[in-house]
Amino acid sequence: MTTYHPPSGDSEELSPPTPAPTIGTPGSPAGARTNAGNAAKTITRSSTCVSKAARPRGSLAAPLSQAPRSDTAVRRHGKAVPGTGAVHHHGVGHLPLHGPPHLDLTTGPPPTLASLLQHKSTNVLPTAVVRLQAGDSSFVLLALYDPCAAVSSISASLAAQLKLPALHVGDDRVCKATVASKVDADLRFDVLLKIVKGLQICTPVRPLGDSVRARFANLTLANDNFHRPSTISLVLGADAANHVVTEGFMPSQNGLPMAQSTIFGWMVSGSCSC
Repeated sequence: MTTYHPPSGDSEELSPPTPAPTIGTPGSPAGARTNAGNAAKTITRSSTCVSKAARPRGSLAAPLSQAPRSDTAVRRHGKAVPGTGAVHHHGVGHLPLHGPPHLDLTTGPPPTLASLLQHKSTNVLPTAVVRLQAGDSSFVLLALYDPCAAVSSISASLAAQLKLPALHVGDDRVCKATVASKVDADLRFDVLLKIVKGLQICTPVRPLGDSVRARFANLTLANDNFHRPSTISLVLGADAANHVVTEGFMPSQNGLPMAQSTIFGWMVSGSCSC
């Protein structure tokens, strides 16, 4: 038996303390708890190694703990880039989880194809304020002049609203009307309008500055508000071209649209980059 020696000053001989049970000692509750704790730590370390090994080296997918909490936050081993949501770690930029910084995917309606294609300039379609007569009724409408359309047309909703009498021609429905100029009431022509469901054309896709409108202030315009977006449901096609266009043309200059003289006034159309 080993004799326990107390500190100096205490001459009383004491029995040695009971040695602590070693790890893995059978029948020891403390040993069982210690073994269980060490096993849990081993499993945790193994899971961490597997998780790191499963992620490819250089992967852009950062764990959530590394995601930036704000644009100006500075974290350990990283520096936030203001205004981008990205964080640089040792020279490597981690992409933000919410998408590219130059696109706002959370607010506002999605962009249309027309607006994306016209991000540097805005296209203006030729429009005119016309007087549409059917029977004893007369209506002032905004019409689009499209010489590439084979026939003139009107939306089904507008035809129903104006209560235009419709005729069936084969599988199509048409209505007959008279189009007159607001500039000169004697300038008019008859037209057969094809009734089309869902006919709605918006031009321009975004408003133009008043300075663009001021460039044409010396002209009698067919549409004084050509620079403001409008929805159009009446199209004058190639069948009306001989009645619409008159002599007179102003070419495009300095990024402005061009202008064409018509019985309705000067129609402004083309690309505008001003």
